[in-house]
Amino acid sequence: MRRLLWLTAAAFLAAGCSQGPGREVAADVQPDPRPLDGALHFTAAEAAELHRSEEQEIRQCMNRRGFDYRVGPVGDVEGQAAGSPYGLLTQRRASADGYGLTARRLRTPPADPNTQQVSSLTVRERQAWEEALKGSPDGPREEIVLQDGPTLSVATDSCVSVGRRALYGASWERDHYTVQHLRNAIVKDTLGHRLVKAAERKWAACMRDEGFRYEHREDPLKALKKRLDAAGSDAAALRATGRDELKTAVRDAVCQAEAGLAGEISRAQKQVEKALPPARTSRLEEFRAARDSALRRAGEPA
Repeated sequence: MRRLLWLTAAAFLAAGCSQGPGREVAADVQPDPRPLDGALHFTAAEAAELHRSEEQEIRQCMNRRGFDYRVGPVGDVEGQAAGSPYGLLTQRRASADGYGLTARRLRTPPADPNTQQVSSLTVRERQAWEEALKGSPDGPREEIVLQDGPTLSVATDSCVSVGRRALYGASWERDHYTVQHLRNAIVKDTLGHRLVKAAERKWAACMRDEGFRYEHREDPLKALKKRLDAAGSDAAALRATGRDELKTAVRDAVCQAEAGLAGEISRAQKQVEKALPPARTSRLEEFRAARDSALRRAGEPA
Protein backbone atom coordinates (compact mmCIF):
# COMPACT_ATOMS: atom_id res chain seq x y z
CA MET A 1 0.00 0.00 0.00
CA ARG A 2 2.72 2.49 0.97
CA ARG A 3 4.59 1.81 -2.29
CA LEU A 4 1.47 2.86 -4.19
CA LEU A 5 1.04 6.02 -2.16
CA TRP A 6 4.35 7.66 -2.68
CA LEU A 7 7.69 7.24 -4.40
CA THR A 8 10.47 5.39 -2.68
CA ALA A 9 12.94 7.57 -0.84
CA ALA A 10 15.60 7.08 -3.52
CA ALA A 11 13.29 8.00 -6.39
CA PHE A 12 11.85 10.84 -4.38
CA LEU A 13 15.27 12.36 -3.67
CA ALA A 14 16.28 11.92 -7.32
CA ALA A 15 13.13 13.78 -8.39
CA GLY A 16 14.21 17.10 -6.95
CA CYS A 17 14.64 16.67 -3.21
CA SER A 18 18.38 16.12 -3.08
CA GLN A 19 20.50 18.00 -0.61
CA GLY A 20 21.25 21.59 -1.50
CA PRO A 21 24.85 22.83 -1.86
CA GLY A 22 26.81 22.47 1.33
CA ARG A 23 24.09 20.49 3.12
CA GLU A 24 25.29 17.47 5.05
CA VAL A 25 23.20 14.31 5.31
CA ALA A 26 21.66 14.01 8.76
CA ALA A 27 23.36 11.25 10.72
CA ASP A 28 21.26 8.48 12.16
CA VAL A 29 23.75 8.13 14.99
CA GLN A 30 22.53 10.74 17.45
CA PRO A 31 21.22 10.89 21.01
CA ASP A 32 17.74 9.50 21.57
CA PRO A 33 16.78 11.18 24.86
CA ARG A 34 13.92 9.60 26.78
CA PRO A 35 12.82 10.76 30.23
CA LEU A 36 13.66 8.70 33.30
CA ASP A 37 16.17 6.54 31.42
CA GLY A 38 13.40 5.27 29.17
CA ALA A 39 11.39 3.76 32.01
CA LEU A 40 8.20 4.08 29.96
CA HIS A 41 9.74 3.02 26.67
CA PHE A 42 9.33 -0.52 25.37
CA THR A 43 10.85 -2.08 22.30
CA ALA A 44 8.42 -3.34 19.66
CA ALA A 45 9.08 -6.93 20.75
CA GLU A 46 8.52 -6.09 24.42
CA ALA A 47 5.31 -4.19 23.70
CA ALA A 48 3.98 -7.08 21.63
CA GLU A 49 4.77 -9.65 24.34
CA LEU A 50 3.19 -7.52 27.06
CA HIS A 51 0.08 -6.91 24.95
CA ARG A 52 -0.40 -10.60 24.28
CA SER A 53 0.12 -11.50 27.94
CA GLU A 54 -2.27 -8.82 29.14
CA GLU A 55 -4.91 -9.89 26.63
CA GLN A 56 -4.61 -13.50 27.79
CA GLU A 57 -5.18 -12.40 31.38
CA ILE A 58 -8.23 -10.40 30.31
CA ARG A 59 -9.58 -13.39 28.38
CA GLN A 60 -9.22 -15.65 31.41
CA CYS A 61 -10.98 -13.10 33.61
CA MET A 62 -13.86 -12.76 31.13
CA ASN A 63 -14.16 -16.53 30.84
CA ARG A 64 -14.33 -16.89 34.63
CA ARG A 65 -17.26 -14.47 34.55
CA GLY A 66 -19.02 -16.47 31.87
CA PHE A 67 -18.17 -14.30 28.85
CA ASP A 68 -16.39 -15.10 25.64
CA TYR A 69 -13.43 -12.84 24.87
CA ARG A 70 -11.04 -13.04 21.96
CA VAL A 71 -7.51 -11.71 22.22
CA GLY A 72 -7.08 -8.42 20.36
CA PRO A 73 -4.39 -7.68 17.75
CA VAL A 74 -1.06 -6.15 18.73
CA GLY A 75 -1.26 -2.95 16.66
CA ASP A 76 1.55 -0.67 15.45
CA VAL A 77 4.20 -1.50 18.07
CA GLU A 78 7.00 -0.72 15.60
CA GLY A 79 5.82 2.86 15.13
CA GLN A 80 5.21 3.36 18.84
CA ALA A 81 8.68 2.08 19.73
CA ALA A 82 10.39 4.26 17.14
CA GLY A 83 8.56 7.46 18.07
CA SER A 84 10.45 10.12 20.02
CA PRO A 85 8.72 11.93 22.91
CA TYR A 86 10.44 15.07 21.62
CA GLY A 87 9.55 14.69 17.96
CA LEU A 88 13.14 13.94 16.97
CA LEU A 89 13.76 12.46 13.53
CA THR A 90 16.54 10.52 11.88
CA GLN A 91 16.94 10.88 8.15
CA ARG A 92 16.41 7.14 7.66
CA ARG A 93 13.03 7.24 9.34
CA ALA A 94 12.05 10.55 7.74
CA SER A 95 12.87 9.33 4.22
CA ALA A 96 10.90 6.11 4.77
CA ASP A 97 7.81 7.34 6.61
CA GLY A 98 8.02 11.11 6.87
CA TYR A 99 6.28 11.95 10.12
CA GLY A 100 4.05 8.90 9.75
CA LEU A 101 0.97 11.08 9.28
CA THR A 102 -0.14 9.96 5.82
CA ALA A 103 0.68 6.33 6.58
CA ARG A 104 -1.44 6.43 9.74
CA ARG A 105 -4.29 8.11 7.88
CA LEU A 106 -4.30 5.35 5.25
CA ARG A 107 -3.65 2.42 7.57
CA THR A 108 -6.70 0.34 8.33
CA PRO A 109 -6.92 -0.23 12.10
CA PRO A 110 -6.71 -3.90 13.08
CA ALA A 111 -10.15 -5.39 13.43
CA ASP A 112 -11.45 -6.10 16.92
CA PRO A 113 -12.14 -9.85 16.95
CA ASN A 114 -14.89 -9.30 19.54
CA THR A 115 -17.00 -6.94 17.44
CA GLN A 116 -19.07 -9.52 15.61
CA GLN A 117 -19.93 -11.68 18.59
CA VAL A 118 -20.72 -8.66 20.81
CA SER A 119 -22.98 -7.16 18.15
CA SER A 120 -25.04 -10.36 18.14
CA LEU A 121 -25.85 -10.03 21.86
CA THR A 122 -29.02 -8.49 23.24
CA VAL A 123 -28.80 -4.99 24.69
CA ARG A 124 -28.73 -6.38 28.23
CA GLU A 125 -26.13 -9.02 27.37
CA ARG A 126 -23.96 -6.44 25.63
CA GLN A 127 -24.08 -4.15 28.64
CA ALA A 128 -23.11 -7.02 30.93
CA TRP A 129 -20.19 -7.92 28.62
CA GLU A 130 -18.97 -4.31 28.50
CA GLU A 131 -19.22 -3.89 32.27
CA ALA A 132 -17.32 -7.11 32.86
CA LEU A 133 -14.55 -5.87 30.57
CA LYS A 134 -14.37 -2.20 31.56
CA GLY A 135 -16.14 -2.07 34.95
CA SER A 136 -19.59 -1.00 35.99
CA PRO A 137 -20.45 2.63 36.85
CA ASP A 138 -21.43 1.59 40.37
CA GLY A 139 -18.49 -0.75 40.93
CA PRO A 140 -15.42 -0.19 43.13
CA ARG A 141 -12.90 2.38 41.92
CA GLU A 142 -9.42 3.59 42.82
CA GLU A 143 -8.83 7.34 42.92
CA ILE A 144 -5.35 8.30 41.71
CA VAL A 145 -4.33 11.87 42.56
CA LEU A 146 -1.55 13.12 40.28
CA GLN A 147 0.71 15.87 41.61
CA ASP A 148 -0.16 19.18 39.93
CA GLY A 149 -2.53 17.21 37.72
CA PRO A 150 -5.96 15.63 37.51
CA THR A 151 -7.45 12.93 39.72
CA LEU A 152 -8.07 9.70 37.83
CA SER A 153 -10.76 7.20 38.69
CA VAL A 154 -9.98 3.59 37.71
CA ALA A 155 -12.47 0.73 37.88
CA THR A 156 -10.84 -1.99 39.97
CA ASP A 157 -13.38 -4.71 39.21
CA SER A 158 -13.00 -4.61 35.43
CA CYS A 159 -11.27 -7.47 33.66
CA VAL A 160 -8.92 -4.92 32.12
CA SER A 161 -7.75 -3.94 35.62
CA VAL A 162 -7.73 -7.54 36.81
CA GLY A 163 -5.58 -8.51 33.84
CA ARG A 164 -3.11 -5.69 34.44
CA ARG A 165 -2.80 -6.53 38.12
CA ALA A 166 -2.14 -10.17 37.26
CA LEU A 167 0.66 -9.19 34.89
CA TYR A 168 2.17 -6.11 36.55
CA GLY A 169 1.19 -6.30 40.20
CA ALA A 170 -1.29 -4.64 42.55
CA SER A 171 0.13 -1.09 42.44
CA TRP A 172 0.58 -0.88 38.67
CA GLU A 173 -2.24 1.53 37.84
CA ARG A 174 -1.12 4.09 40.41
CA ASP A 175 2.57 3.69 39.59
CA HIS A 176 2.06 3.78 35.83
CA TYR A 177 -0.11 6.89 35.77
CA THR A 178 2.19 8.65 38.25
CA VAL A 179 5.33 7.93 36.23
CA GLN A 180 3.57 8.78 32.97
CA HIS A 181 2.47 12.12 34.39
CA LEU A 182 6.04 12.79 35.55
CA ARG A 183 7.39 11.87 32.11
CA ASN A 184 5.01 14.33 30.46
CA ALA A 185 6.10 17.09 32.85
CA ILE A 186 9.77 16.39 32.09
CA VAL A 187 9.12 16.57 28.34
CA LYS A 188 7.28 19.88 28.73
CA ASP A 189 9.99 21.44 30.90
CA THR A 190 12.75 20.13 28.63
CA LEU A 191 11.14 21.58 25.51
CA GLY A 192 10.84 24.91 27.31
CA HIS A 193 14.51 24.92 28.37
CA ARG A 194 16.74 27.70 27.04
CA LEU A 195 19.13 25.18 25.43
CA VAL A 196 16.31 23.64 23.42
CA LYS A 197 14.80 27.00 22.50
CA ALA A 198 18.18 28.14 21.15
CA ALA A 199 18.55 24.95 19.11
CA GLU A 200 15.02 25.33 17.75
CA ARG A 201 15.85 28.84 16.55
CA LYS A 202 18.77 27.35 14.61
CA TRP A 203 16.42 24.70 13.26
CA ALA A 204 13.96 27.35 12.06
CA ALA A 205 16.75 29.28 10.32
CA CYS A 206 17.92 26.08 8.62
CA MET A 207 14.39 25.30 7.45
CA ARG A 208 14.02 28.84 6.07
CA ASP A 209 17.26 28.39 4.09
CA GLU A 210 15.61 25.38 2.47
CA GLY A 211 12.41 27.25 1.65
CA PHE A 212 10.27 26.11 4.59
CA ARG A 213 9.02 29.07 6.58
CA TYR A 214 8.27 27.48 9.93
CA GLU A 215 8.87 29.05 13.32
CA HIS A 216 8.01 26.09 15.53
CA ARG A 217 8.67 22.37 15.07
CA GLU A 218 4.99 21.51 15.31
CA ASP A 219 4.17 23.87 12.40
CA PRO A 220 4.89 21.38 9.58
CA LEU A 221 2.81 18.71 11.32
CA LYS A 222 -0.12 21.11 11.71
CA ALA A 223 0.08 22.08 8.03
CA LEU A 224 0.23 18.46 6.88
CA LYS A 225 -2.66 17.40 9.12
CA LYS A 226 -4.74 20.23 7.67
CA ARG A 227 -3.96 19.03 4.15
CA LEU A 228 -4.83 15.44 5.03
CA ASP A 229 -8.15 16.55 6.47
CA ALA A 230 -8.88 18.53 3.30
CA ALA A 231 -7.83 15.60 1.07
CA GLY A 232 -10.37 13.24 2.60
CA SER A 233 -10.36 10.09 0.45
CA ASP A 234 -8.98 11.79 -2.69
CA ALA A 235 -6.17 9.41 -3.73
CA ALA A 236 -4.30 12.01 -5.81
CA ALA A 237 -4.39 14.58 -3.01
CA LEU A 238 -3.23 11.97 -0.50
CA ARG A 239 -0.31 10.96 -2.73
CA ALA A 240 0.69 14.59 -3.16
CA THR A 241 0.50 15.17 0.58
CA GLY A 242 2.54 12.02 1.19
CA ARG A 243 5.27 13.20 -1.18
CA ASP A 244 5.36 16.61 0.45
CA GLU A 245 5.43 14.99 3.87
CA LEU A 246 8.54 13.02 2.90
CA LYS A 247 10.19 16.13 1.49
CA THR A 248 9.44 18.18 4.59
CA ALA A 249 10.41 15.45 7.06
CA VAL A 250 13.75 14.78 5.35
CA ARG A 251 14.61 18.49 5.50
CA ASP A 252 13.39 18.57 9.10
CA ALA A 253 15.74 15.71 10.02
CA VAL A 254 18.68 17.43 8.31
CA CYS A 255 17.98 20.69 10.11
CA GLN A 256 17.54 18.96 13.46
CA ALA A 257 20.99 17.45 12.98
CA GLU A 258 22.55 20.73 11.89
CA ALA A 259 21.06 22.50 14.91
CA GLY A 260 22.29 19.77 17.25
CA LEU A 261 18.75 19.49 18.56
CA ALA A 262 18.97 15.94 19.94
CA GLY A 263 22.13 16.77 21.89
CA GLU A 264 20.65 19.94 23.36
CA ILE A 265 17.46 18.13 24.35
CA SER A 266 19.56 15.45 26.03
CA ARG A 267 21.51 18.06 28.01
CA ALA A 268 18.39 19.99 28.95
CA GLN A 269 16.58 16.84 30.05
CA LYS A 270 19.45 15.94 32.40
CA GLN A 271 19.20 19.37 34.01
CA VAL A 272 15.42 19.11 34.35
CA GLU A 273 15.60 15.65 35.91
CA LYS A 274 18.43 16.64 38.25
CA ALA A 275 16.21 19.38 39.69
CA LEU A 276 13.34 17.00 40.48
CA PRO A 277 12.57 16.69 44.20
CA PRO A 278 12.74 13.11 45.58
CA ALA A 279 8.98 13.12 46.17
CA ARG A 280 8.37 13.32 42.42
CA THR A 281 10.34 10.13 41.73
CA SER A 282 9.24 8.15 44.78
CA ARG A 283 7.30 5.58 42.74
CA LEU A 284 9.88 5.17 40.00
CA GLU A 285 11.78 2.20 41.46
CA GLU A 286 8.56 0.35 42.26
CA PHE A 287 7.40 0.99 38.70
CA ARG A 288 10.65 -0.31 37.21
CA ALA A 289 10.48 -3.45 39.35
CA ALA A 290 6.91 -4.12 38.21
CA ARG A 291 7.86 -3.48 34.58
CA ASP A 292 10.82 -5.86 34.73
CA SER A 293 8.74 -8.52 36.47
CA ALA A 294 6.02 -8.23 33.82
CA LEU A 295 8.56 -8.54 31.01
CA ARG A 296 9.96 -11.71 32.56
CA ARG A 297 6.46 -13.11 33.03
CA ALA A 298 5.46 -12.21 29.47
CA GLY A 299 8.54 -13.94 28.11
CA GLU A 300 7.85 -17.20 29.91
CA PRO A 301 6.46 -20.11 27.85
CA ALA A 302 2.67 -20.39 28.01
